[in-house]
Amino acid sequence: MERIKAKITPKVMEWTREKSGYSLEDAARKIGRSPEEIRAWETGELKPTLAQACLASKVYKRPLSVFFLPEPPKDFDTLRDFRTLPQGVPEEYSPELSFLIRRLQSRQQWLSEFLETEEYEPLDFIGSGSLSDTPIELAEKIRKKLGIETSKIISCRTREEALQLWIGHVEENSIFVCQGGNLRWEKIHVEEARGFVLADNYAPFIFINAQDAKAAQLFTLAHELVHLWINEPGLSNREPIIRPTSDTERIEIFCNRVSAEMLVPENLFAKRWQVEHKEKPLLEKINSLSIYFKVSREVVARKLLDQRIITQSKYLELVKVFRKELMDLKEREKKEREKREGFPDPHRIKLMNNGIAFTRIILSAYKSGEISGSETSGLLEIKLNFLPKVARFVGLPFPRWGEAR
Repeated sequence: MERIKAKITPKVMEWTREKSGYSLEDAARKIGRSPEEIRAWETGELKPTLAQACLASKVYKRPLSVFFLPEPPKDFDTLRDFRTLPQGVPEEYSPELSFLIRRLQSRQQWLSEFLETEEYEPLDFIGSGSLSDTPIELAEKIRKKLGIETSKIISCRTREEALQLWIGHVEENSIFVCQGGNLRWEKIHVEEARGFVLADNYAPFIFINAQDAKAAQLFTLAHELVHLWINEPGLSNREPIIRPTSDTERIEIFCNRVSAEMLVPENLFAKRWQVEHKEKPLLEKINSLSIYFKVSREVVARKLLDQRIITQSKYLELVKVFRKELMDLKEREKKEREKREGFPDPHRIKLMNNGIAFTRIILSAYKSGEISGSETSGLLEIKLNFLPKVARFVGLPFPRWGEAR
């Protein structure tokens, strides 16, 4: 069978090599081809096979999807850093986090240009909120736009079910959600980043660290949505901030308050708090509310602090206890998933990493003949022979394929 050629953009291939600091000879040696062949890829005289393009992406430390961009990117912007790092965590991004950010930025650039070319309407909610909104006002605005009903979230059996319900509503509104950082070669510790958001008028992307507990992932999703509404994209890790000393910290506190209100509306929280027996210990009440609203105990504690039911010192004391117990919770969730499902299908993991909405658009574009098989494979980072299986996961019929279109 003839090997499928990758329809890369020659000048982008040259850009990636030069940005990586490799000469033609260095690149040829690492990729295992001749310098003349590498140069032919960059001039358009030859096309690499998909396997060769995959190897080049690893050598150049760039996502495979970059090669399919129509133009070399004006290198990717550095995300604004909203993190408050725990002691011992370096400020510099790890190679895994840097690579992930570049990969999603390249996908976003490709997708944004594609959607604009296809005459999609720009999203009207990016930047529609501001720091002058009250947390209650902005939270209600976001919930209304997404079509989120708190009663349906409360009725979910588990936090994982609540998270998936939220993600479904978010992606229905053309916000692309990727859950990642859990593959062996790209593990991203939650201390470094719990999530980030890339704003765009056509293709905003939210990343959620799948290493985190489900309740924490849900808060991260809500938090990054607020960043989109106020058009302040960046990287978050959600360390507790009590006294802000910079504009960045003030923005984070605002986003945290709006996020908590989105997940636990104040009026419902007040009613539920009254339902709890007064003689119950504080931790029991927090546990009960956490289960009821499908959020972490830390979110409940923050609501209690904001309503001056507990002091700052008590809040920080509780956060310390909850963080210590978080690792146990994540381990329990992992065992429950394995017991329920066995070891996860690697292609389901890839689907989670890519996001359902992004996967659907790419597969639909392939089905309609707008992009080639090799471009589809490159954007989703999935081998062609596995694309039908992934299509079934997202409920799409898959066309016959063989040669790249």
